[in-house]
Amino acid sequence: MKIGIDIRSACTQKTGKGWYTFHLVKNLLALDRKNEYILYTNAITADAAAFQNAHIKVIAKHPLLWHFAVIKDFKHEGGELFFSPTSYLIPAFLPKSIRSAMAVHDLIAFRYPLQHHRKSMILEQLFLGRALKKVSRVLVPSENTKKDLMRLFHYKEEKIAVAPLGVDESIFGIQKQTSGILKKYNLPEEFILTVGGLEPRKNIARLAEAFLASNLNNLKLVIVGGRGWQSKKLQQKIAQRGDRIIHIENCSQEDLPAFYRAAKIFVFPSLYEGFGLPPLEAMASGCPVICSNAASLPEVCGNAALFVNPEKTEEIAAALKKLLSDEKLRAELIQKGLDQAKKFSWQNTAETTLKVFNSL
Repeated sequence: MKIGIDIRSACTQKTGKGWYTFHLVKNLLALDRKNEYILYTNAITADAAAFQNAHIKVIAKHPLLWHFAVIKDFKHEGGELFFSPTSYLIPAFLPKSIRSAMAVHDLIAFRYPLQHHRKSMILEQLFLGRALKKVSRVLVPSENTKKDLMRLFHYKEEKIAVAPLGVDESIFGIQKQTSGILKKYNLPEEFILTVGGLEPRKNIARLAEAFLASNLNNLKLVIVGGRGWQSKKLQQKIAQRGDRIIHIENCSQEDLPAFYRAAKIFVFPSLYEGFGLPPLEAMASGCPVICSNAASLPEVCGNAALFVNPEKTEEIAAALKKLLSDEKLRAELIQKGLDQAKKFSWQNTAETTLKVFNSL
């Protein structure tokens, strides 16, 4: 079978969906030597070297025209199945003669539209419904996203496959080489860490408020992530409290594991996630986790995190104090976190995805 995949998000500055695409395709190609893969992108990067045993096609077109150029090329190649890991446009416009599958990571554009990037919200609201009618199967990262899809679109359960995301323990392990990273980013020896953009959904503003209210004067809060959108007030607050809060906007993926290993606590107060990779990465790195009890996050963390209501600042503050003062609880969560992280791997994600492909 000739399978096409849109790998644009894996060939750029990657966030969660980009890393999903990168690790999924890398593991698919390692597992599957029977099917033929054509990988489509709009620009080639060094990351593409990880994609062995595949034909990579670079199509340089305006974003609005790129999808139609890919469809035309895939038809010309005699393609049989197209998989879209991050975009709904190609599945929405593929001819019926080509089977298709796609990933739906979350339904934030429909659940919390005002907390989503405006352009993404508009595109998702315009094209997801159409794409759902065309594709043969939909892959989702969690039972929560599956339920959202069924409830909001009345989508048939048998057309949805749950393929949880993974963590690479060779990267996010418990090695202790952190001193170089602390020096590189001018970090204190002990700090509280969160990873995520400053957009409203990530709820960093409440975490900052809880942190400052907790009077943890011996610790600083380190935020790793981009500025996001609707974040001007939060950026101003961070700038005003530079003595207590450090924002690192440009942290390389190679350096990130050391942040997890060096942190005293990892906090993830997000209001909504389709899956939530950062707490899983923190657990794999031996860092105790305080996590929101919303959406899919209890699925990801199991019994290995201290859960809080993300809308209650006082709960976040109380959890910070509790975990910092209770060494027994810290040790327990670290061990449970290491065990929980072992349940998730990119190989499992790829195996589930490949089963879906082969069933179509």
